[in-house]
Order: sequence, then structure tokens, then C-alpha cells
Amino acid sequence: MTNVTPLNILLAEDNEDHAELIIDTLESFNISNRIVHVTNGEEVLDLLERSINNPSLQPNLILLDLKMPRMDGITTLKHIRQMAAFKTIPVIMVSTSSIDIDIESCYAMGANSYITKPLQFEEFTRKIRELNLYWVLTSEIPGKRQ
Repeated sequence: MTNVTPLNILLAEDNEDHAELIIDTLESFNISNRIVHVTNGEEVLDLLERSINNPSLQPNLILLDLKMPRMDGITTLKHIRQMAAFKTIPVIMVSTSSIDIDIESCYAMGANSYITKPLQFEEFTRKIRELNLYWVLTSEIPGKRQ
């Protein structure tokens, strides 16, 4: 897969093992993706605020864990969707929860997709690889073609 436009990806994941697996999988497909990892919603909002004056820091895609300390994913998503500069950035919720109310709440707040983290390593990496393929090769993302 050559000539694939790299993405600026913001990963908010408090579980270090999950974060490492997601990063390794994303980088194995497209090593030029720029991935910034934070561990809670407050860090997401801080990074987004700082990127307003520095477009090279702005993410093209946000992977947001639902259950994080300090500020959970739904609250973080709500704040992102209230920020004019980031309303159109795709936000993918990633969670171990498959409870309908969690999924419905995320979509109601403006999530673009919801992925359940499987328990098996192989299935988890497959889902992340397919996610990357879709957002890099298939979907048109605002700001990706600069």
C-alpha cells in the first residue's frame, strides 16, 4: 500500500496495553501516521486547544476510549462537538462496553463510529487494521488533503 496519505491520529486510551496494541497496529499499516497518545479527556481537550493555533498538530481522526479517569469519553466527546474548530473531526469511540445505552449515548453526542474491544488479541488487531483501512483509504476526512 503505497502513496497512502498519513493521518494525524489522537488516541485517548488509559489502558497502556490497549494503547500499545492500537499504536502498533496503526503503524504496521502506515508507518507515517502521526499518533499522539493521551490517557484522559482533559488531555484531549488541552491538546485540541493548543492545536487551534498550530494546524499541524490538529488531528484528522480521534480514537476515544469510553471509560477513562478524570474525564470519560462521553463527556470529552460532548466538549469536542461544542468546539467549532473540531466539530467535523471524525471521533471513533473504542470501549470494552457493548451495552446499548453506552453505544446510543455516544452516537447521540456525535460519535462517528463505535468499536467494541474484543477480548482476543487477533480480533482486536483485525478491528484496528480495518478501522485504519477505512479512514485512510476509503473515507474522505476534512483537512486530510492539505
